[in-house]
Amino acid sequence: MDSFADRTKRRLHDELLDAAYDAIVAGGYDGLRMAEVARRTGVSRQTVYNEFSDKWGLLQAVTTRETERFLLQVNAALAEAPDPIAGLQAAVERALALAGENPLVKAMLGQPGSDQASQLLTTRGQQLLEVSHQALDAHVREHWPEVPPEDATSCIDIALRVVLSHIITPGPPPSAVAVQLARVLSPFLVQSRRQ
Repeated sequence: MDSFADRTKRRLHDELLDAAYDAIVAGGYDGLRMAEVARRTGVSRQTVYNEFSDKWGLLQAVTTRETERFLLQVNAALAEAPDPIAGLQAAVERALALAGENPLVKAMLGQPGSDQASQLLTTRGQQLLEVSHQALDAHVREHWPEVPPEDATSCIDIALRVVLSHIITPGPPPSAVAVQLARVLSPFLVQSRRQ
């Protein structure tokens, strides 16, 4: 059982992330101020710095938490699918639809400072890719163990990179992208299932 101190620290961490999320959605990365996050949560600015080191660390923590929440819904789409190909299509469609509606994604791509914040989806997006890849890979291995691990890894990597590309530069509707990606990767997955 967690101690009172652990529960209090976790609650403070979540409240700081909530306040930072609200600040980013309202004013983009440029609107994220450590002092404002501290004020909204009733702590000192030094407490925010102690928890996240700096503004970039706070942005990364908010993005990681949002990614984990996002992945719960994407994994739900995978779980509803009868096979890896249908799962891929459902997960891609759900991911793109969610991203298109997500206030944090919109703020990171379109608010003041988006050139910096969007780096978490592009040039500095390794952490986001790793968190996403681990969660999706675990799901595929659990639900479709017949897919060889190296094939699952390749398909997940390709799908994640295509999804990120479409989040950053939207194109066709999510359903069309999902169908296209499933069509491209399905021979790979079908071949894997036959071996």
